[in-house]
Amino acid sequence: MNINQNINKLLYALSQKGQFYKINSFQFYNEKNNKYCTKYQVLKRELVPIDVDIELDLEEIEYEEKYKVDYVCYSKIEMMEYLADEYKEIGSEADGR
Repeated sequence: MNINQNINKLLYALSQKGQFYKINSFQFYNEKNNKYCTKYQVLKRELVPIDVDIELDLEEIEYEEKYKVDYVCYSKIEMMEYLADEYKEIGSEADGR
């Protein structure tokens, strides 16, 4: 199975557990190696409460989605290992360990 498929399956499995991620990639020229390299950023979704005038009758809090950089790497394999570790952590929390 190819790495992109594994990453997509991990992202899907994490989304089923309520954890949402985005992946950004940037290319830059590395003068030391005289070639282009790719940098990957894994961004994790966080729900931030919006400051709104809340009336006493309404106890609903509105949230805004914000994505913050959670992990930076230079290889898809490192990114796949990170996502697998995140999935293992969620599984162990659900088991009560």
